[in-house]
Amino acid sequence: MEESELRQPIVSVLGHVDSGKTTLLDGVRGSSIVEDEAGSITQMIGSTEVPIKTLRETCGELLDTLETDITLPGLLFIDTPGHAAFSSLRSRGGSISDIAVLVVDIKQGMQPQTEEALEVLSESETPFVVALNKVDTLRGWRNNNTSFSRNLREQPDEVQGRLDENVYGLMGELDDHGIVSQRFDRVDDFQKKVAIVPVSAETGEGIPELLMVMAGLSQNYLSDRLEVSEGVGEATVLEVSEEKGHGETVDVIHHDGVIESSDFLVYGTSEGARTTEIRALLKPEPLEEIGTADFKEIRRSTPAAGIKVSGRELEGAIPGAPIRATSENIEESVREVERTLERMDFDTSEHGIVVKADSLGSLEAITKQLDDVDVQRTGIGAVDKSDAALAEDEEGEDRAIFAFNVGSEIDTDAKVFQADVVYEILQEYEKWTEMLEEKSQQQRLEDISRPAEIEVLPDHVFRQSDPAVVGVKVVRGTIKPGSMLMNQEGDSVGLAKSVQAENESLDSAGKGEQVAVSISNATVGRTFEEGDRLLVDISADDYSTLRDLRKLLGADEQAVLDDIVETKDSVDPHWKL
Repeated sequence: MEESELRQPIVSVLGHVDSGKTTLLDGVRGSSIVEDEAGSITQMIGSTEVPIKTLRETCGELLDTLETDITLPGLLFIDTPGHAAFSSLRSRGGSISDIAVLVVDIKQGMQPQTEEALEVLSESETPFVVALNKVDTLRGWRNNNTSFSRNLREQPDEVQGRLDENVYGLMGELDDHGIVSQRFDRVDDFQKKVAIVPVSAETGEGIPELLMVMAGLSQNYLSDRLEVSEGVGEATVLEVSEEKGHGETVDVIHHDGVIESSDFLVYGTSEGARTTEIRALLKPEPLEEIGTADFKEIRRSTPAAGIKVSGRELEGAIPGAPIRATSENIEESVREVERTLERMDFDTSEHGIVVKADSLGSLEAITKQLDDVDVQRTGIGAVDKSDAALAEDEEGEDRAIFAFNVGSEIDTDAKVFQADVVYEILQEYEKWTEMLEEKSQQQRLEDISRPAEIEVLPDHVFRQSDPAVVGVKVVRGTIKPGSMLMNQEGDSVGLAKSVQAENESLDSAGKGEQVAVSISNATVGRTFEEGDRLLVDISADDYSTLRDLRKLLGADEQAVLDDIVETKDSVDPHWKL
C-alpha cells in the first residue's frame, strides 16, 4: 500500500462538561462556536477538517521529532455533545472514530463523565490521547508561546513541580482504571502507554504538540484502518437541515467507501430504510465547522469527510442513523441499513417514562444513564399527544417525559423535563424523584401513629370517663388522634380519639405543647391518674414503618420510640412479629 492511499483519521473529542472540549477545537480552527451553544456546551455533533498544510504550519519544527514524515491528508475532528452520543456513531457495530481526544480539566482531574467516557472508549476499543486542559491556570505558569515544550523550559522549578503533581495525580487515577499513561514527551512506547498532553484551550498552548501526537499515532499505528475503500459509501447522519438552493439536506460523517453525486442514497428513518436520488454533494471549506460553513459542490467524496447531501424527502432521516450511497446493490444496502437500525433499538418496558430527543445520539446519551429507570417509549422529534397519553397513565416517577432539544407544546398532567443540555434533564429528574420519595415517606408517616410520651396535668380533668378528657403536656415525640395509649408498665389505657387546643381539633401535637386529649375506654382515677406519664402503644405494623422512616423522626421521637419498644418487649418479646 502506498502512503498516498491513507485517508485522514476521524478524531472524536470527549470529556466532562465544562472541561473545554469545544474551546479546544476553537483553538485549532480559530472560531467561536462555543459562544453560540446552549449552556456553552456543544449539543449537536459537528465536524472540522484540519488539512495537512495547517498541521505542518501549526506544528512546525515539532514534526522533526517524529521518526516519519506526516503524509496523512489531515485530521477530521468530531465534536460530540456527550460521550454516550459518541457510541452511536457506529460502523458495523464499532465506532467510526479512529482515535479520540479525552479532555480533562487539570484542576478537576477525573470526574464522573470522564470515567463514563473511558468506559465508552474501552467498549469501542478506540485508542485515545489525554488533553490535560487549562495548564495556564497553574499558579505561576508563564505563557509566552503556543508551544508547550518551549514554555515548559521557561517555568521555575516550583511551577514545573506543580505540573508534575497534576500529571502524576492523573496518571494514578487512570491507573485505577487499568490504563498506563505518561506525559507525552516521556512516553517510551505509544502502543502501551496513553499520552498526556498538557494544553490550554484558551491560549492555544500545547495544541501543536497535541496535533503532532495525534498525527503521529494515527500514521504509525492506524495505517491499516486508514486504507481507502472503493466500495459502497458509508456515512452517519449528524443532522437534517434546510440549505438555501438545495432544500432538505443531511449533514453526515463519511467514514468509508466512496460517495458519488450520481449515487442513490439509502438512509434510516423511524419507519425503516428509505431510498432517494442524490441531488448534490456539498463540502465545507477546511477548518470550518460543518454546521456553520459555506459549501462548495463536489462530484465525489472520499473518506474521511464531513459533508452535506441533498435529496428528495430527506426530512425523515434520523440523526445518528446510517447512510449508504451506491448505484448498484441497492437492495443489499437497504438490508444493511435495516440491520443497523435494529441494533440501535432501545430496550423498553411495559411501564416507564417517555424519552424524546433530536437524534439517536441524544437518545443514547440519555438512555445509557438510566440504568435504574424504566423507559416505556423512545423517539425522535417533538412530544406529541400519544406521548402525553402514555405518560399520564403512569404513576409516581414513571409519570414523566424527557424532551431533549425538542419542542413540547402539548398540555399534559405528566411531568415534562425539557432542556437542550443532557445533564440538566438528568439532574432535574433526580431532584424530582427525590422530592416524590420524600413526599411519599412523609405521607407514610402521616398515616401511622407516632411515638410520644405525654404527662397528664394535675387539675386538668375536664371529663372523668366515657370518654375521659384531660389536659396533657407532650413530653417527647408527637401525639396524633387515633393513637393507642399505654402506661409505663405496658398496660393498655385507651384510644386517643381527638387532640384539641382552644376548642380546635388538631392533626398532631409536638414536644412542649399542652393540649386536651379525649381517651375512650378510660377512667381517670382507675385506668390512670393525674400526673401519670403515658406512652403511645405502637403496633407491630407501625413499628415496621417507623423503623424504615427513622431518619425522618426527631431525636426526641427516636428516644421515646426506643423506650416504647423496651416497654413492650418486657411484656411480649414477640410483639414485633
